[in-house]
Amino acid sequence: MTRCASESDRPGEGLAWAEPSPLVLTTLSERLEIRPYRTEDVDAVFEAVEASRESLLPWMPWARVTGDRKAATMAYVATQITNSTGPLKPEGVGVGVFERDTGRFAGATGLHDLRRATASAEVGYWIRTDRQQRGLCTEATRAWITHLLTPQDAGGLGLNRVRIYCSSENLASQQIPRKLGLRQEVHQRADDHVPGHGVTDRLGWGVLASEWLDGLTSAQ
Repeated sequence: MTRCASESDRPGEGLAWAEPSPLVLTTLSERLEIRPYRTEDVDAVFEAVEASRESLLPWMPWARVTGDRKAATMAYVATQITNSTGPLKPEGVGVGVFERDTGRFAGATGLHDLRRATASAEVGYWIRTDRQQRGLCTEATRAWITHLLTPQDAGGLGLNRVRIYCSSENLASQQIPRKLGLRQEVHQRADDHVPGHGVTDRLGWGVLASEWLDGLTSAQ
């Protein structure tokens, strides 16, 4: 995504964000628990992805798996378990979204493209097909953004900024930042290629910790 050269050339400068220790990647919302994966989650993640693959494609490149899909799921979960122990890598970490009342795996979120110089990261999300149209994705994303932007001394990750990007053709994904009231900052024409759709525009939203947390306070 759009990036200043200084973020790559001088990563130790700027805000020089560092994750809290211990690294806490678990947070709750009214209906959901967002937490790091565990080895026993593999079967549930595999089942959800298989049942939702048609809706995940073509937007989620990782859903285009060839070969042994179960092995790919096992490898993914193992990698995210390792990544969740910190220190966080630039590619970030994926976490699961689970229903609190049943413990059922409902989807996923996470952070990626972590930039320490600007204390910022990109957020992605998906909800399994049979749990869509219930507001779960919006609820999970709201809770996750809150956790990322909450100061570390209050239990959050203490980031300063969160970004969300998607194709202009991905109408469902666009609804999440809009429902959450994020500011649209990017409309890059013909900047994203999506299989089956061709070259599309890239849309992007962003929010600062001060804006987000002030908004939460005002809503109370």
